[in-house]
Amino acid sequence: MYIIIEVRKTDMYGNEVEEKHKYRADKLVLFSGIFFCSLRVIAEIIRGNFDVAIICGTVATFVLGLFVFLSKKNIKRFPLIFALCLYVSYIGASFAIGSFKYFYAYYLLVMLVCAVYFDIKNYLIMLIVTQITNIFLTIFELQGHINGDVWVHFSLIFCSGLMLLLIVQFAVKKSNEVSSATASFGALMRSTPNVLVLLDGDNKIRYISQSVSKIFGIKEPEELAGTNFLDLFNERSVRELFEDIAKKRSFYEDYQKINVNGQIRTFNVYANKMTDDGMFFMLNDVSEITKLKELAEQDSLIDGLIQIPNRRAFDKQIVNEWNRAHREKVNLSFLMIDIDFFKNYNDTYGHLQGDELLKVAGAIFKKNLKRSADFVARFGGEEFGVLLYGTNSYQASVIAERIRKSVEEEIILTTTGVRTKFTVSVGVCSVIPTNSIGHEHIIEAADKALYKAKQNGRNRIWISD
Repeated sequence: MYIIIEVRKTDMYGNEVEEKHKYRADKLVLFSGIFFCSLRVIAEIIRGNFDVAIICGTVATFVLGLFVFLSKKNIKRFPLIFALCLYVSYIGASFAIGSFKYFYAYYLLVMLVCAVYFDIKNYLIMLIVTQITNIFLTIFELQGHINGDVWVHFSLIFCSGLMLLLIVQFAVKKSNEVSSATASFGALMRSTPNVLVLLDGDNKIRYISQSVSKIFGIKEPEELAGTNFLDLFNERSVRELFEDIAKKRSFYEDYQKINVNGQIRTFNVYANKMTDDGMFFMLNDVSEITKLKELAEQDSLIDGLIQIPNRRAFDKQIVNEWNRAHREKVNLSFLMIDIDFFKNYNDTYGHLQGDELLKVAGAIFKKNLKRSADFVARFGGEEFGVLLYGTNSYQASVIAERIRKSVEEEIILTTTGVRTKFTVSVGVCSVIPTNSIGHEHIIEAADKALYKAKQNGRNRIWISD
């Protein structure tokens, strides 16, 4: 197995990085071997030692051919076999030509190959085995070829081998960390559903995720590299937003509305500056989630039986309308409507028929409200409320009377064919909001007016003082 450092294969991207390291290491070793052997052959030719040049060239060709052959076979012990072949072949060639002049230089080249391919354990084994051989060579063969103390020379080579291991291991480890991070980043940019963008200091795109093709309709995301990030957005307001973010170099906002190709989409936007004056952008498309949330919220504000807003929706609406009327100094009117004798109707015709009456009542109330700003909601049971913005007391009483009369004229058939009728009582209140009163005032006043209408015979409207 090819091992650069002790790296575990964790996923497909880790395997990809390891294969790239293996490929680069093979090319490096092959190039170094060709370069070294070529220089040796050329040096012998220049010196006129043609026989030596032929021997060196033959050995070099054999070793390099063996390297190519074994690397393609993907033999498990290939690094060990090749390193030993390099070592033994040069010893053999040196004996053949009777010269050990370049022995230790070549030995360091073998150690370089081992440092690239081996882990620490295998490297130390190779170093110890070859150094034992070197001891015998030093004692019996190399004394006549090396100047100075042979043991000092031997010790220096041994220490150089250890230093070479540490240096190469450190360099390869750092390279592997960078490559692994790059591969992981590339995998993230390909697979994430979010739009991830890395910008330089001039807001030019360095990297952008593949999801931009789906969200922004861009067919070739790779072609965006080097272009201005702001050019992705055509809408002026959106460009201004991101220009402001680019100036601040930091931003976070949930549910940001952005115009994308004529469609309003919702994003969580995150931006933060990087150490090299660049910036990281993330656009998380939450349009679908927002729609589902809005639908769920809308469902929670609708009365399930009558399909009109419920009391919760009314409480939100009256705050907005009260504040708006207060700002614009106009009337806000409220009708409190109650179905007369509803309990008796339920007891006589049953709850299902009572539900049908409530549905009919809700439909009549909505039908008699002509403006889009008019708002009707079910308070609960047989009580309903109507908000009329910009409507004075007289206008509100006219609408209330129209509702009362429409109800009075309505006929509801039961399941057995009985023709039934019902009436409503209405309390009316109209005020111009001021700082001295709150929106609760209009509800209380209309409720008191409704009580007066019931006291005075029902099926009538009563206007609050």
